[in-house]
Amino acid sequence: MAESTLIWTEAVRTLERQRPFALATVINVRGSTPREAGAKMIVSEDRQVGTIGGGCGEAEVFRKARLLLGEGHGARLAEVDLTGDFDQQEIGTCGGIMEVLISLWLPDHDLPIARRLAEAAAHGQPAALITLVDPEVKSDLASGAKLVIDPRERTVPIAGLASDAIEDLRARALEGTPSLLEIGAAGTIKPAVRLDTPGTKIFLDPVSSAHRLIIAGAGHIAVPLATMGSMLGFHVVVIDDRASFANRERFPTADEIIVRPFAAAIDALKLDRHSYLISVTRGHAFDEETLRAALRQPCRFIGMIGSRRRAKATLARFEAAGIDPRLLDEVHAPIGLDIGAETPEEIAIAIMAEIIRERRTGRRDELTLGTKSGRLRRSN
Repeated sequence: MAESTLIWTEAVRTLERQRPFALATVINVRGSTPREAGAKMIVSEDRQVGTIGGGCGEAEVFRKARLLLGEGHGARLAEVDLTGDFDQQEIGTCGGIMEVLISLWLPDHDLPIARRLAEAAAHGQPAALITLVDPEVKSDLASGAKLVIDPRERTVPIAGLASDAIEDLRARALEGTPSLLEIGAAGTIKPAVRLDTPGTKIFLDPVSSAHRLIIAGAGHIAVPLATMGSMLGFHVVVIDDRASFANRERFPTADEIIVRPFAAAIDALKLDRHSYLISVTRGHAFDEETLRAALRQPCRFIGMIGSRRRAKATLARFEAAGIDPRLLDEVHAPIGLDIGAETPEEIAIAIMAEIIRERRTGRRDELTLGTKSGRLRRSN
């Protein structure tokens, strides 16, 4: 289950039991930290769900979250300093600062918000939580005030925002990038580097499960791929036209299992810039069918398993058929990092390593099989 889905499912479950919880969210980082902005954990009376990095820093945030639960109102900020104040054996090699917002969620007030976020996370729909971090002195709202926006809608229910600021918020939410923002006097917004500067601060927290890992083919390599994808927080979709392969017994961690011809399934999924598609089908014809369908949509990442010869021949046929060569230069084929992988599990690791690298750094070089042995565009 994707991290975002886990958090918001737990939020709904806790509030439906008429129990409050404290949500600790990393809203800003400086230097090297174990988690990025958007990482979160739920602290209730009897449990903790999620993590913001572990160690002494998380323990201190947990303590403050329990204090907030005891007080029963408000929100508070916590600064986790990993530059040397804590035991280095506990925090490892991190040496930065995380700023964490701890907000209280109450059953009578916040359950509808949690349900909207859980629904969006479960179905890979765009949505974002906006939380007031630091209001102006004259504001009627307190720190921790929250609302949900659907970035597909043209309006954002925040009074006084300029039209350009609304479009910026929508674009950031659709992009899926958590952002600490400052609202200016004229209704403008800009990134906030620090919390200790004047101005109203908000934290934009998109539902991260909009990042989908779509695995076309339910064979041997797909099984560890689906498991790793779930571990890494992707909304995992497995497609195959054989129910004997694409089923819950083989893929217990997948969020969706689709038994349908590959092209029809991919057309129905409506790929977008948050979609990562991997073709590991049982034959060349099915891989070509999958790639053709994916190339018709704005997919973030398209990869195909296979030999150097097969990858080049397939893409050459596509170009001869009139497909834009610039699109073909973005296909990760052969897919994976060059780590000498042989077993299905090793190949899955090589594939997911390339996806992580692409997602985090965008770097493609001689370690990337698609660049080394295919026509994938090099990027440093």
